[in-house]
Amino acid sequence: MQRDGSKYIVVQLSPTQAGAPIFPNVLAAQPSTLLTKPNVTRIDPEIKNSYSEQINFQVERELFRDSSLSVGYIHLRGLHLILSRNVNVPRFPASANVPNLGRPDPNFGNISRFESSGDSYYNALVVAFNKRASNWTNLRISYTLSKAIDDAGNFFFSSPQDNFNLRDDRGLSDNDQRHRLTLSGSLEAPRITDRANAFRRVVEGFQLSYIFSYASALPFNPLTGNDRNFDTNFNDRPVGRGRNTARGFDFASLDLRLSRKFRFSERLGLEAIAEGFNVLNRANFQVPNNTFGTGQTPLASFGRPTAASDSRQIQFGLRLSF
Repeated sequence: MQRDGSKYIVVQLSPTQAGAPIFPNVLAAQPSTLLTKPNVTRIDPEIKNSYSEQINFQVERELFRDSSLSVGYIHLRGLHLILSRNVNVPRFPASANVPNLGRPDPNFGNISRFESSGDSYYNALVVAFNKRASNWTNLRISYTLSKAIDDAGNFFFSSPQDNFNLRDDRGLSDNDQRHRLTLSGSLEAPRITDRANAFRRVVEGFQLSYIFSYASALPFNPLTGNDRNFDTNFNDRPVGRGRNTARGFDFASLDLRLSRKFRFSERLGLEAIAEGFNVLNRANFQVPNNTFGTGQTPLASFGRPTAASDSRQIQFGLRLSF
């Protein structure tokens, strides 16, 4: 590996290993007896900049005086996406005693090359209902039906199962969220002009805002947990399973904001605020265990959550304007 034009190699030796220096001596050169050869990371000299081609078509129709309905189609194609490929994979299984046997360059271990070989496709149908602010309320409902396919995975963290056939990794994108529903709006206390009205004193200045979000489960990639094809990478999938063929957990959350404004004069005012996030305290699990195992049936821990989003949170605030 090179940095600022200088080559450096990291070598770890135990005191009893052949070629290890005796304290206080230092290692003068890379020992030729090392079983594990250094791994190298490099950039493809013909790498290209990633870019996208986009199509966005939308039709909107007024339904009533203050509301409208829109239907849209979105197409997004990503080209020359960056992925990491091991170009020094053994051409046949190596033995435990000679782990570098069969590599094109036996002087190195894995040679990870960052290249622009990936691509992606995203298609979505978007339907939205919008009611503009009038008569103390506004509302927006949006639904998206989409599908995303790629062969690269997340940037800089993706490597194919078969380094000689990238098409085998073509599957659902890590961010393929098939359904997404969002409902948002606000309710404002109606204005009462009669200053002597007792009800006016109770409700005046109140405003309630809300956001409800629902998203279907994201896919995840089932792995065996070992190196079945002997390419020294532990990213092999169970037999017959494609990339990202398992689904995790859906997501739902309701956020609320209640505020009231007090006017003391034309310039001086105070706003009291209470905000709640995930007020229903729903357990939104994340990051499923993706170790399937090597058997016909998955391990008991496969698909179990390993993390969760934040639980209910409530906060209060005051805002003084002058």
